[in-house]
Amino acid sequence: MRASHLVFPLLTVTLLATPALAQSNGSSLMQDTGALMGGASGSGLASKLPIPAVSDDSALSYLKAARSALAGGKTGLAQEALERAESRLLTRDVAPSQAGAPSTDPSISEISKALQALASGQTSTALQVVDALIAKM
Repeated sequence: MRASHLVFPLLTVTLLATPALAQSNGSSLMQDTGALMGGASGSGLASKLPIPAVSDDSALSYLKAARSALAGGKTGLAQEALERAESRLLTRDVAPSQAGAPSTDPSISEISKALQALASGQTSTALQVVDALIAKM
């Protein structure tokens, strides 16, 4: 009878620790391999990504980092670099009355295409889009 009293607390601790271990392993797998993982939205894009190393904080530098990451199979790093390049292009000076107007820079929609290709596993398509963007800049 005493043995059953010991089994329940041990089972509870094991069950509580299992999700934490599984989450830890999934997180390190994503960082090590750069694999795209579904987030809460199920978009196919990773939610926690490595930060790309760039020489300056320009869109072109992030696009070059994305290209290098794509060529090396580091999709998580490529995703983060593309998102940062997009952010740099979206940062612009406009009159206060135009603050709500979307940017007309075609590079932003091209980066979006690269991210969509990456999310659907089409790494070669994403690489082609990034190469074309770099050539235009």
